[in-house]
Amino acid sequence: MQKKTFELSAKRLGGELRFLKEALSTNREVDAAAQAGAPEGLLVMADTQSAGRGRLTRTWFSPPGVNLYFSLLLRPEIELAAVPSLPLVIGLAVAEALVACAPAVLPKIKWPNDILVNDKKIAGILCELQTRKDKPDYVVVGVGININLTEAMLPEELKGRATSILIESGEEHAREQVLTAFLNRLEPLYDSWRAFGFKPLLQTINALDALRGRALRIDLAGTPVEGVAQGIQADGSLLLQTKEGPLSVYSGEAHIL
Repeated sequence: MQKKTFELSAKRLGGELRFLKEALSTNREVDAAAQAGAPEGLLVMADTQSAGRGRLTRTWFSPPGVNLYFSLLLRPEIELAAVPSLPLVIGLAVAEALVACAPAVLPKIKWPNDILVNDKKIAGILCELQTRKDKPDYVVVGVGININLTEAMLPEELKGRATSILIESGEEHAREQVLTAFLNRLEPLYDSWRAFGFKPLLQTINALDALRGRALRIDLAGTPVEGVAQGIQADGSLLLQTKEGPLSVYSGEAHIL
């Protein structure tokens, strides 16, 4: 089957692209550039990362030559309270890019910042915010997408927990095509989010919610809370129905029970 090809239609995001053979972390590279005054849209991609990071100080498995590891600089002029919904906007762009490139792959968004296929992680997002005078100064958006990773490459601790486009579809895909599809989808989503907020995207995101209706345990600052996920709300929080009543959760690690 002939694979789709994409031309870059995004005008700003990814307009400057720096490719590194190896980086400690693409987030670190973009953060340093942001502090030096780099404009919105700078994208740094690495073939491999020696200290790639996920959430909660975890490392991101980054073998060379097979996956996408990149970070994007955003400078949204928005209220600070709107920033927590940004990882979900990024997640929607990733999910839609995966479907565009590999229609057989059916991604779901796992609040707050993972993309799952068949309950296995195929992509992760790490957004790091810097503020100035109680306003967002910039956000470094780190994205890792497993593309041509094979089962044999997975370390023991990730087997049964991680997957890739290749594993799910049986076909290899060009990394630059997946990146192009992501940028093409992200730019209009990001512009809409900046102009109109998160609410117009809520129905689409909730349709891809991996957690709705499922029993969860969420670690809230070291305190475990259990309940059933009721969906994502207009401010980007997760609504959790607990024994004590409904609870809006704004950050934490969600474990499916």
